[in-house]
Amino acid sequence: MVEGENLNEVVNLVTKTIISAADDSIPKSGLSFPKNRKPWWNKYCTDTNRDQRRAWNVFRRHPTSANQIAFQRAKSVARWARRKSERGYWIKFVSGINSSVTAKDMWDNVRRACGIYPEKRISCLRKNGQEVRNISDMVDVLAEAFASICSASNYTEPFLTHKNRTERIKLRFQTTKRISYNADLTIFELHTALSVLKHTSPGPDEVTYSMLQHLSEHSLQNILYMFNRIWKEHVFPDCWKHAFIIPIPKPGKDPQDPLNYRPIALTSCMCKLFERIVNVRLVHILEKNEYISPFQSGFRKSRSTIDNLMSLETDIRVAFLKRSHLVSIFFDIYKAYDRTWRYGIMKNLYDLGFRGNLPIFVQNFLKQRFFRVRMGNTYSNIFCQEEGVPLS
Repeated sequence: MVEGENLNEVVNLVTKTIISAADDSIPKSGLSFPKNRKPWWNKYCTDTNRDQRRAWNVFRRHPTSANQIAFQRAKSVARWARRKSERGYWIKFVSGINSSVTAKDMWDNVRRACGIYPEKRISCLRKNGQEVRNISDMVDVLAEAFASICSASNYTEPFLTHKNRTERIKLRFQTTKRISYNADLTIFELHTALSVLKHTSPGPDEVTYSMLQHLSEHSLQNILYMFNRIWKEHVFPDCWKHAFIIPIPKPGKDPQDPLNYRPIALTSCMCKLFERIVNVRLVHILEKNEYISPFQSGFRKSRSTIDNLMSLETDIRVAFLKRSHLVSIFFDIYKAYDRTWRYGIMKNLYDLGFRGNLPIFVQNFLKQRFFRVRMGNTYSNIFCQEEGVPLS
């Protein structure tokens, strides 16, 4: 199955086999959404409500006098728990109203207490001053907005000139040398990557991490063989280049502006598993050879931005002791990941001396990425992500 000539067909066949096995062995649940509980609802309300339902089910199956009394008692306890919790919440809420509480916050709390929540579904978007209400049009409007963010047209003219001139130089990562980081992927690396995965929503292929984690050892060996073919043949599967985008409104922003939505990408879990294995190798080489600045703390193992804050605090204290001046500059790069220059990433790897399977995989991973915005069961047209790292 994994020895076919066309790698795209092999990946599709493996995916279909996993999905088919899951359909036969895993029951599918219905689509349900969490209820918006009232703020006064607590664990005691949940427990008494559950006891009431259980008593009702017993009485419904066995309508005896004893079961009727038990049900009425459970119903009474549940009603008392709700009233007590609601009364306590209102007393606390009213006593907390003062001059520092804004009218908006107060009425938001009142609406939540009454079970009235804002509509989560996107009801309207604006495009060129015109309202868009049809859901099939809204997904395309959002997709166009996300695609525009990743467009090279956002670069300045001087940088575009530099970009066009630099990209004429082809980066040749092919090599005949035997380098350790280009060795075949191992079953140990696959097991390690699987053991640290966090459950997330599947991508377009519908394969979940849970499915991969429950595969037999023989099946994992087949997947490893497929991964190594991709690794050595330098072919990136077409189906892994596509993602579904779920638009999430940014808090406190105008929900009618399509640029005020955060794109959450659902990509292939098999691709992300492969990516994790390669990333571990890449980070190991970068750390081992000290290619990363010692002052960088973000996205590094056993480090965090707290390290930078502690360093800044030390410099401030030293400046006070020496009665000297200290200048600290903070800046945030707008849409940094969405507008990252892909060729620049590969040029950095090339200049650091990376050659062979690893940089070629990264190069194939970055280029030709596509996405569709999904709202419920409605999908946008396919759009291309021109620049930036793949949406995630």
